[in-house]
Amino acid sequence: MDRQFLNIAGIVVAVLVLAVGGPLLVRELRTLPDPRALAGRAGEKIVTLEVGGMTCEGCAGTIRSQIATLEGVSAVDVRLEQDRAYVVCDRDLPDSALVATVEGAGPAFIARVVPR
Repeated sequence: MDRQFLNIAGIVVAVLVLAVGGPLLVRELRTLPDPRALAGRAGEKIVTLEVGGMTCEGCAGTIRSQIATLEGVSAVDVRLEQDRAYVVCDRDLPDSALVATVEGAGPAFIARVVPR
């Protein structure tokens, strides 16, 4: 009788873990990038910029839009709370062009490339 109880208890625990953890796992798996999209970016680099002078989402939006206008930039993510901008761009686009674009977006903005 004890062995049967342990088997049933084990099954109940497994079902509960799957019921609770399953949706969390699925949500995490959906956030992974599409492998086909990554293969298309083999000729690109990711540049992380530390950005100073951002005080609001408007500032972040200004920097985002200015960087996005550069030829060779395919994706931009500006995070105000981290004071960072993440840029996916062509390998031949100089980092100095990204820095100059941020600093040209407004007199309060400064930027530097974060070394890897």
